Amino acid sequence: MKKINLNQLYDIMYDHLDPNGWWPGRSDWQVIWSTVLIQNTNWKNVDNALDSLYQATGFLPANILDMSDEKLQQVIAPAGSYTRKAQTIKNIALYFRDRFNYDLELAQQQNKQDLRKEILAIKGIGPETADVILMYGLRKGEFVVDQYSRRLFECLGWRDVPPYEKAKKIIEENLTDFTLRNYQNFHAMIDMFGQKYKLPKQFNESFLKDYYLMTPNQGK
Repeated sequence: MKKINLNQLYDIMYDHLDPNGWWPGRSDWQVIWSTVLIQNTNWKNVDNALDSLYQATGFLPANILDMSDEKLQQVIAPAGSYTRKAQTIKNIALYFRDRFNYDLELAQQQNKQDLRKEILAIKGIGPETADVILMYGLRKGEFVVDQYSRRLFECLGWRDVPPYEKAKKIIEENLTDFTLRNYQNFHAMIDMFGQKYKLPKQFNESFLKDYYLMTPNQGK
């Protein structure tokens, strides 16, 4: 087995996968709504919901807030869990209205840590969704500790990956000179890998089967 660190894992995956075009969207707003719609469903259902949402609102948060709850639920129904997701989408729209007057460029200029705390305080938003919003909608580098990454790290020999916040801290501290694009690429490649190789069953059929991830330095 060849021992590798997280940066080397990134490089190996980049040599085998093409992350370009991941998390596509015609606007930052589309990306933000899709982070909610993708929860517990698949991209086909999300695409159907997004088509309907675009036709009804142009993805603009002000138009979303003008809709009744019932109408929004009907529009996003293809993504499932539409009652909860509609309320979360409205909560996000209210946050950006009250905090930034819908100005995403202004939001993107804010401190990353402060933004993350505020977004996590929005009802219906957990750490994974918050980090995806930050990375793709607000252009802040974040590592998303989703199920794909957990399964991959476990297959590579990192046993007992810690809970979300601790794992995120450890991983980010062990990534060297990562830019926003690097973070986006890593998230994309990990998810693409997980979709191609059903982990852990098909890991030994993958290009990573001969590698062992050195457990990241967990600091003091």
